[in-house]
Order: sequence, then structure tokens, then C-alpha cells
Amino acid sequence: MSSSRASWLLLASLLACRPEQSTQAPTSQPTANDAPRSASQDPPPVEPGRLRGHLAFLADDAQEGRPPGTAADQRVEEHIEQAFRQLGLQPGFGDSFRQSFEFTDGVALRSGEQSVLQLGGKPVVHTLVPFAAASSAPVSAKIVYVGHGIPGDTPDSGDYAKLLDKVKGAIVVARSGAPADPHLDPAKTRVQSKVIAARDRGAVGFILWEPDATVPYPNHGEANDLQLPALAVSAAGTPDLLKAFGKKGPVTADNPHGGLKPGAVAKGSLHSPVQRVTATTANVAGLLKGTGTKRIVLGAHMDHLGRGSSSSLAPGVDAIHNGADDNASGVAALLGVAAALAELPPEARPFDLQFVAFAAEEMGLLGSKRVVESLSPEARKDIVAMLNFDMVGRVRDNTVVVVGTGTSSAWPGLLDRAKVDPRDAARTLVIKPSEDGFGASDQASYYAVDIPVLHFFSGAHDDYHRPTDDFDKINLDGAVAIADLSVRLVALMQREQPVLDFKKIATAAPRGGGFRVSLGTVPDYAANVDGMKLTGVRPQSPAEAAGLKAGDIIVKIGKREIHNIDDYMACFGELQPGVAVPVVVDREGAKVELTITPAAPTRR
Repeated sequence: MSSSRASWLLLASLLACRPEQSTQAPTSQPTANDAPRSASQDPPPVEPGRLRGHLAFLADDAQEGRPPGTAADQRVEEHIEQAFRQLGLQPGFGDSFRQSFEFTDGVALRSGEQSVLQLGGKPVVHTLVPFAAASSAPVSAKIVYVGHGIPGDTPDSGDYAKLLDKVKGAIVVARSGAPADPHLDPAKTRVQSKVIAARDRGAVGFILWEPDATVPYPNHGEANDLQLPALAVSAAGTPDLLKAFGKKGPVTADNPHGGLKPGAVAKGSLHSPVQRVTATTANVAGLLKGTGTKRIVLGAHMDHLGRGSSSSLAPGVDAIHNGADDNASGVAALLGVAAALAELPPEARPFDLQFVAFAAEEMGLLGSKRVVESLSPEARKDIVAMLNFDMVGRVRDNTVVVVGTGTSSAWPGLLDRAKVDPRDAARTLVIKPSEDGFGASDQASYYAVDIPVLHFFSGAHDDYHRPTDDFDKINLDGAVAIADLSVRLVALMQREQPVLDFKKIATAAPRGGGFRVSLGTVPDYAANVDGMKLTGVRPQSPAEAAGLKAGDIIVKIGKREIHNIDDYMACFGELQPGVAVPVVVDREGAKVELTITPAAPTRR
């Protein structure tokens, strides 16, 4: 799942030890060919051993945290494809089980070139960052320390107060992080916004100073060109950085700046000749054919954070993030559900069932966006619904969160009937509904094109996006219960073939992270455009009132040109609730000028 969650207590009583490492698929798991298919209209329950075997493989250290575009990623793709083949499923993408696509994953030095950072005439240990200018010439200039480098509401306020004359034409050094201030807007404190603030004030280079970090800044994910050469200095280079300013440190909790004060000046040079890195991954899908033309899609994302990325909530830690709950649990549930539903006889399957393991969800729902964008308008209309499994391994209090219950008026009734386990009433889950179809997982890609969705989610916990999200903390019985619930739901839909209407939900965006404005836009993180493309806009939002539409590419807000998501995020630190600003969008090749009035965020 690609956004942070609140803490819940952990359930780990069913699994006492971590499995032995293996890079091969479990050989003991049963397949659909082990026994003849039942003639019953009801599928069998999900087999715990099957789910456990898949989860053990996916969450093993041997898979290295399942980062997209790697050898580990390919092993996971192969494991899932073989599982689909063993179940007798047909290829889910035409004549192939896989749908390959390219994505950007950080930056690398241009061939034959080297990065350079000299302070006070001496080289300083440094690393690349994925938001530097894509092409830059060497820069020699004065070096100016700007504290945390957090901009205020005017050019000469915030950490730049009284520093504008010094910063213009200089290389800026900005401390990582932010002071402990609950009123700080995260749109201003994110590193990319600090780079943009320095660029807007005339800086010619940027140095991110991370004195507490013992590992490089994560060079991972989309690498937007912020038009300023930039490098990072961690703990290894801190003594030389301080020495260039005539300081010795140390850097401590009581002395977080090592004696440096805003406005301190040194001399130096910087060269960051980088280019984007392009990698390849693939979605994996199997198809269980039905007798009709309509289709239900069931999905779960298979990727995670590798040894840590900018999305990790354990910054500076170099360790495998196994993502047992996020989302080995979801993929294991998906494969368990596929095995159970494959036992239905063909005459009991009026709907096709497409099972999809999505790639690169953690990088902005890239895989599910790729699937949806590849569908023709007719194929989209043939999708009855999409069911998503993301983080289903930590069931607490016998409760499952089901997101998207408002996306069709049919969902509440269907779920109420499907939730009862006729084999064991004690295993009947309590459903905690959430109406909105948007969110930080792959169902949002389908909801954006008017398809009813559900997202099964067992809840948040302290191990989310940390190396501690491991196999031994999974509530296997709870994950099986969620999988069984979805099997009963799909079987009910196959029997009764309900016509699901589609509903857009006018749900206020949460006030997550302290942003001071809300626009109601839904960015398309997978789009490769000059600007910020929209997947959609929320009903009854400032964006809808302004006339913004899905497919619009925002190219300007107020006085700021928008070239990428980082420019767009920087705007959130500049806008004021209730103060109208002009917005320019590219709509099918034509520039359209609109006016948007940001709202203050509301809590749900």
C-alpha cells in the first residue's frame, strides 16, 4: 500500500517461526488438478496451506523486498505465473500471462562522467539524489547554509528571512528534516519543495545535508528534473562539510546544526551529471473463463520497497523490507481465492474472472494504471467490478475494513449476505465499511474509470513500510477469513449476476499530514507528461467547482508553472483556503484557463 497508516496492535499468535529461506515456489502446495472439480455451485474454502506457502515465498529475505525491475521482481513474476498455470488458468493479457512496461527508477551518472563536490577546496563524500537537474554543467560558487531550507509564504520569509541576497547565485546547503512544529505544512518540508524553493530564489546548486544518515539518500522512483544540480551529504561527509564552514560539530539532538547558523558562507563547487534510469517490470494475470462476456477483476500488488526507498518509514536504515503484510498477504490471498474459484464448474461461471498481480504499486499505482489504460472503452464497460487485496494479514478483533462500499448501491447488501461463513459462524468477519473508491491502492485506478470497486484491508500497524513487516507477524487465519469472504462474494455474484450501478462518492479528503488546503484533485502518478495529469476530481470539491476534469493536465497554478508532481506539491505550501487563484490546464491539446478556490481540509 502506497501511503502511511495509523498504528494498530499486532496479531501473531498463529505463526511461531520464520520459514527457511527459499527462492523456489513451494512444492507441497495443492493445485486444482489434485482432485476433480466439484459439481456444486459453491466453491470450496480457501486452503490455509496454499496461502501460507505463497506468503512464505513472497515475504522471504531471498526476494529482497520485491523491488520492481530487479532479478527478485522477475522471480516473483515467475512464481505467480506458475501458480496461475498450475490452476489451469489461461493467460490474462491476450496470449500472455505478463504485461511488461517501463518506468523511471532514480538517476545514474552519464557515461564516462563523475560527480564532484568540493567544499573549501577539498573533496567531500556525497551521493546522487533522484531530483537533480537531468543535465548540468559544473558550478563553482559561494556556499550558503539556510538551515532546514523551509520557505515561508513570501520569498524573504521562513528559513530564507534576510538571506535572499546571499542565496542568489549561490549553492544552498539545507539540513534534512524539519523542526518539531505541528503547524509546518508538509508541502513545504519535503525535500523536493526545498530544492524548488532554493531554485526560485536564484540558487545555482543544492546540497541536502543529512548528518544523521549512514546510508545514501534513496535513489529510487520517479526522478523529476527540478532544474537545479543537487547532491546529498550524509554522516560520512559531515565532518568535511562542517570544516568548510569553520565548524567542528558535533551534530546532536541538542545541537542539530553542528554549530552552523543560517547565512554561514563558504566556497565550493558541485557537478552532478545525471540521467534518468529506465527499468522494466510486468503485471502478471491469469484468466478463468466464464460463459458470458462480462468480467470481474481481482487484484493485489506484488512489489514492495526493497532495502528501503523514499517511502520507507525507517529512513536511513539499510535492511530488507519484506512487506509480509504489504503486500505478500494480498497476493497470497489472491492466489488462494483463484484456486478456490477455479473449482467452480464452467456452467457456474457466467462472468470471466481475471486475477492480476500488479507491479510497481508502491511507485504510484503504475501497474494498475497500465492495465486500465490498455483497455478499450468496450472492455472497460465489460468489467462488472474490481476487488482488491492490499494488506490483509493483520486482522484484529475479527474485523476487516472494506473500502469502496459506496461505489455501487449493490455492495452493502451483497457484502451483508456474503460475510456469513456457513461452515463456521465464529469465523464470520465484522465489516467496517468505507464508501470512497479512491485511496492509496490499485482499486483507485479502476474507480477512476467508473468501475465499482472494493478494497479489502485488515488495518494499519507500526510495521508498515518498515523492515519489521515480517512473516512471523501475519495473522494467517484472519487472511484466510478475508479470502473466504471474497470467494463467497464472487460466488454470489456468479449465481445471481447482479447489475452493479456505479456511484461517485463525494467524500472529503482527510486532513492527512497537515496540508493547509484541499483541492479535490486525483493526480495520475503514472502519466509521462509535462505538467500534472489528473486521473479524476472528487465530487463536490474545489476542483469540480472550478471545472477541472479527468485527463486535464495542469500546467500552471497561480504564478507557478507546473511541470511535474513536485511543482504541483510545492503549490500546496503557497495556496490559501478561500483565496481564488487562476489555473491553466492542457485539455486535449488546448490551453484552458480556469479559477480554483482551495478549501481548508476537513477531517472525516
